[in-house]
Amino acid sequence: MLHLRPFPTWAFLLGAFTSLFSVINPPSASVIFSGMTAGMDRPRFRQAAFRASFTATVAMLGFALLGRLIFSFFGFTALAMRFVGGIVVAVSAFRMLYGEDPHLTDSSQEAAGRTDLAIIPLGIPMLAGPGTLSTVMGLVAGLSLSEVLAILAVILLNGFIIHVFMLQSRRITARLGGTGTRIVTKLMGLILAAVAMQFLINGVKEVAADIRSAHPAGAEARS
Repeated sequence: MLHLRPFPTWAFLLGAFTSLFSVINPPSASVIFSGMTAGMDRPRFRQAAFRASFTATVAMLGFALLGRLIFSFFGFTALAMRFVGGIVVAVSAFRMLYGEDPHLTDSSQEAAGRTDLAIIPLGIPMLAGPGTLSTVMGLVAGLSLSEVLAILAVILLNGFIIHVFMLQSRRITARLGGTGTRIVTKLMGLILAAVAMQFLINGVKEVAADIRSAHPAGAEARS
């Protein structure tokens, strides 16, 4: 059920934007996009950039809007999604920090034999992969109507930014190089790890609050 609360603060919007931007990691994804679209003429390249960003945006919006229905159908709770989202995002973050970029791993494994790279694997799962979709569902879990609308606006903004990065991917690749790309990936991984931990901390706080409300006498005795 959606709750009516005041419109989200700028801090909420900035936090949601940073969380989503970090897990998508457009700078790193643009390097992979540039490599996978090498040899395309300019019209086909621009079309691929649009289709990739559009696919990722639609996937994120779909999970944000249908997440509650999925919860109800399978009997999930918002709290469960916070924990799952935190774990999945943490895995993506640690892969970015200590291993290969998940964008590269996912795209290289799925690329062979695909006729439409702009949708799969560029749009899904390179841009809107498990970490991104888990982040979206974790962000909208238990929010008010105004906060959900704010998250949708954040998703649209990130979708526009993805499109810009894809269009500029060839220039970004030329300027960043291999070392610059790795540095950006590590920084995004660090931010993403903090986002994952915050998901888990919020989940633990909700569990603790439920325990205190279920056993008020014991809580008062301990205090």
